[in-house]
Amino acid sequence: MRVKLRNTMLLGLRGAALFLATFTTIGLVGELRGRTIDPSLWWVDLRELPPVVRVTLLALLAVLLAAWSIRRTPGRRLRWATAVGCALFASFAVRDVIGFYAVVVAGTVRPAIDVPLSLFTAALLVALALAALRLPSPRSISGARDGIALTIAVGAWAVVVPLAQMLFFGATDYRRPADVAVIFGAGMSPSGQPSPLLADRIQTGVDLYRSGLVPRLIMSGSTDSNGFNEARVMRDVAVAAGVDPAAIMVDPEGNSTESTVANVVALLSPNASNGSNGSKGSKGSNGSNGSNGSNGSNLGSERVIAVSQAFHLPRVQLAFGQAGIDVLTVPAVDPEPVRGSPILIAREIPAFWAYFLGICLG
Repeated sequence: MRVKLRNTMLLGLRGAALFLATFTTIGLVGELRGRTIDPSLWWVDLRELPPVVRVTLLALLAVLLAAWSIRRTPGRRLRWATAVGCALFASFAVRDVIGFYAVVVAGTVRPAIDVPLSLFTAALLVALALAALRLPSPRSISGARDGIALTIAVGAWAVVVPLAQMLFFGATDYRRPADVAVIFGAGMSPSGQPSPLLADRIQTGVDLYRSGLVPRLIMSGSTDSNGFNEARVMRDVAVAAGVDPAAIMVDPEGNSTESTVANVVALLSPNASNGSNGSKGSKGSNGSNGSNGSNGSNLGSERVIAVSQAFHLPRVQLAFGQAGIDVLTVPAVDPEPVRGSPILIAREIPAFWAYFLGICLG
């Protein structure tokens, strides 16, 4: 029984090592291709390091983890190098844990869970370091059975990671003074009323405006099959709640997360006209997917808040990051449990990876 448990644990760690190596490598490819995405930020913060040092460390760790996870009999040097690399990155993660509690105490962020993801990252890296030194050497992928087992383990981690991002990052409230808050559409009823998800997003945006944290709101959405445009309906609801119409810009062509980000970049460009975009009313014509966004260089010093449900915000962060915007995310406050949440969360897992792979490799 103990042997079986140990082998299962080792398989899980091998899967974690290979997953982390693959994830980091894909991110580095994207970064080297000029994509504005930092792969390390999703599990450890290395922004204070010079770019060359950071990329080198990430690349070395990826090589070590990949080699350790698939080699039949890794030599002493490889095992020690893997352990040292994991221990080094574990120390970075521990530093992130300390930083997390510092900003929580300062009131800069409002986490839904008082334990940071960095703590689990540090624990995983320590477990990998110990496995490299103490547990039996990993077996190579020498057959279909081994290959399937390792693939399942990697796949499991590919599910766990975006779920963890939703739970820890997505549910954390980063609200602070900003120049504008972007409210993402979330569907409407056949009668043109906001869905419960959308109503909660609108209310959260209205609360940001009322509290004085943002002077402007951008309502982004598309036109549904009944001819109602989300963004214009959102604008009407916000105005009815007391928001100055002049403080609202409308993006009626926010057909997807990516198109919303591209349209926001265009709206906030110095060349864009100020004020509300689109006529009043609850109906509008069906728009296009929007043009491709710029790298965000035209935004100057604009600070942007993005409002959506927690499960959506990691993908929102990816999209804004690709546009060159270090967005602040605020999860919508849902007074009641959202119906269909398991399906929505499950749908976000492949969507997260589609965005990540598209940004890095597309």
